[in-house]
Amino acid sequence: MEKVEHFLIDEISASTVCKLTNHSILTNSMKLKTECMKFLMDSFASKTALKNIEILDKDVGMEILRDSQYQTVTIQ
Repeated sequence: MEKVEHFLIDEISASTVCKLTNHSILTNSMKLKTECMKFLMDSFASKTALKNIEILDKDVGMEILRDSQYQTVTIQ
């Protein structure tokens, strides 16, 4: 499983991150989820368009929103 996880981490991009994030939840792959979350946070901060954003797990979306607001508050 670890080899597959590393392969999928290398495949994270704007066109794959939403599907990979959902996959990480279904397979309980914490390393993959962590890397996807980092990519998502960076993408939202830079306003990068993401493919299939509508399929992103709703809890993940809320987590990103909460974390991005927290970071904004702590930076100021």
